[in-house]
Amino acid sequence: MSKPHRLLSDLAAIERQLNQLFEGPLRNEEQMGSAWSPAVDIYETPTQFVLTAEIPGVNEKEIDIRIVDRNLILRGERRWERDVQGELFHRLESSYGKFERTFSLSEQIDTEGISAEIARGVLTVTLPKRKAQSRKIRIETEDE
Repeated sequence: MSKPHRLLSDLAAIERQLNQLFEGPLRNEEQMGSAWSPAVDIYETPTQFVLTAEIPGVNEKEIDIRIVDRNLILRGERRWERDVQGELFHRLESSYGKFERTFSLSEQIDTEGISAEIARGVLTVTLPKRKAQSRKIRIETEDE
């Protein structure tokens, strides 16, 4: 591991510890095992739910999306790819490393129709709603 990357890892660990001290039990449990957690928005339309995650610098090969027991699991990694000798950082606010987010899926969602795409650093996961099905119930009589 290069010295700048090791330093960044150490600083990230210190930041996590300080956040735990100040945020205590209010911190999301899903973020505890991750180096960082992408911001996520979820909205609903008449036909689907849409989840967007801000993941700049992460390409599709570094993203894993799975459905496990009615949960949508979003995993990935933003890699530190700068190893230039003589760099001196004056400010480094970007987070690097692995991330994982888990979302419970409603029974309304058609898990077979879920799709995802990434553009300009934003992952969009489309979760279509199940189509309502109806059928007429025949009433039987004793005469039949």
